[in-house]
Amino acid sequence: MNLKEAFAALDAAPHWRRRAPYLDEWRRLGYHSGKLTGELIAERVRERPDVPIIFGSRERPSRTTAAELLQQSYGVAAALHRLGLREGDVLVSQMPNWREGSLTLLAALHLGLVFVPMVHIYGPAEMAFIINTVGAKALVVPDRWKKIDYGARIAALGDVPTLEQVIVAGSEPMPGDITRWDDLDRTDADLPSLRAKPDDPWLIMFTSGTTSVPKGVVHTHHSFAAEVPLFPTEPSPTGSMKLLPLPAGHSAGVIAALRPLLAGDACLMMDAWDEQLAIELIKRHRPDRAGGVPVIISFLLHHADELFPHGLVQMSVGAASVPSALMERAEKLGCPATRTYGSTEHPTISGAFPEDPFEKRATTDGGLLPGVRVRLVDDDGRTVGTDVPGEIVSIGPELFKGYLDPAHNEAAFAQDGWFHTGDIGQLDAEGYLRIVDRKKDIIIRGGENISSKEVEDTLVLHPGIAEAAVVAWPDPRMGERVGAFVRLKESATLTIDDVAAHFRAAGIARQKTPERLVIVDDFPRTPAGKILKTELRERVRSLAAQEKDPA
Repeated sequence: MNLKEAFAALDAAPHWRRRAPYLDEWRRLGYHSGKLTGELIAERVRERPDVPIIFGSRERPSRTTAAELLQQSYGVAAALHRLGLREGDVLVSQMPNWREGSLTLLAALHLGLVFVPMVHIYGPAEMAFIINTVGAKALVVPDRWKKIDYGARIAALGDVPTLEQVIVAGSEPMPGDITRWDDLDRTDADLPSLRAKPDDPWLIMFTSGTTSVPKGVVHTHHSFAAEVPLFPTEPSPTGSMKLLPLPAGHSAGVIAALRPLLAGDACLMMDAWDEQLAIELIKRHRPDRAGGVPVIISFLLHHADELFPHGLVQMSVGAASVPSALMERAEKLGCPATRTYGSTEHPTISGAFPEDPFEKRATTDGGLLPGVRVRLVDDDGRTVGTDVPGEIVSIGPELFKGYLDPAHNEAAFAQDGWFHTGDIGQLDAEGYLRIVDRKKDIIIRGGENISSKEVEDTLVLHPGIAEAAVVAWPDPRMGERVGAFVRLKESATLTIDDVAAHFRAAGIARQKTPERLVIVDDFPRTPAGKILKTELRERVRSLAAQEKDPA
């Protein structure tokens, strides 16, 4: 099935047809603008042209404004059009958070291209899989970034018959017929009018390795443009900016790239997390807000006295399990922390604000975003009550259109078109949502369900533990036992007996106490910073096999 056929199948899919009443409601309430994303960006930038955008990078640092970036992007669009790219063609980008990366995204919007950002951990095999899955006509990459040699990646792509253009930022030698970014003919030209409608796809993101085969997540102009203004962070009242060390290729990275353009919010982005560079950038630009995964927020809090002597307006934490101890630490340092919850498919379902009560910010993932609705269901699909755990089923103006593969959609959507997130949550009487676990992360020990998140939250309260991840450990008698992977703080030591004593002191049920302990230097992670439990489970299988047959 080619991309045109896949999009037609999405238009005809039952889950999409059943969303029609909601689409009408979201347009009526203004969550959906009725405009293409490029048109919406042009309008917003005219209103706030001088919003600063800073690309923090060792290799390619840059500073610009929303208006300047938008103006330059029309020239890049003209250059891509001269190379033969036309509306509906697919452009894959593996650019970091550089000016060139944002220009590529904007140029794709101007031409009506389908934009496919790709995370940098994907090597030649994953790149070729995605290029061939979407039938990409163009690929945009740097010549080298960090330790990645893109010349070697391109040479190893193999058979990618639809790929006609490879555009490279940089001057290092590259294999094959490529076009250098600096050689693009960006002379002004009249760009063609677009035939696309706001509910048509323009963005495909592939899930970043938490499943065996990446799934193509299809977003429309309406869905992703709705996400940015609804994201629960208001532009700074002081006129300062937000530090966003978020990975390009991930949904959070695309949100960050669009945020200064669609929400008028000054942003300081980073192409990769670099502790020393972050310190330099913060001291130079003095952001008054920050966002990131717990490991980044923890570092910023450790240096809060030096970097944020007057505190912060907001520190948003997401993309991973967030221990309440981290939230308490931020509060004491005058950096009110807020949690968010979402996914590539539904980028932000809930989020908290600094003015929310601390108890809610520390123990929940916030209230539902405007227009978002959820219901929590049991294994039989029945809605559960307040404060009762259930799978989160969601719908909202920023929900994706569906997966490229129709087979994935059959399992992902309920009969009424709502999306099965696969996450277990509780909704309290005030409407705050708390994520309890992933369905697949529930450990069934002797018939009892144990929340891995609850165990993780208890583990990180131990003074010697910096970070923890809990997975099921196969056991012939109990079915599964609780297995813990932990990263220790500097100079700390830990034994399984220490863990047991810690859980006894915390008053946690014996069944929830980890019975297997693995100490690691660091965890395998997605580009967004999430711990890859799929890889931990693979390691558990190997270790469990060794236990069974030590020879």
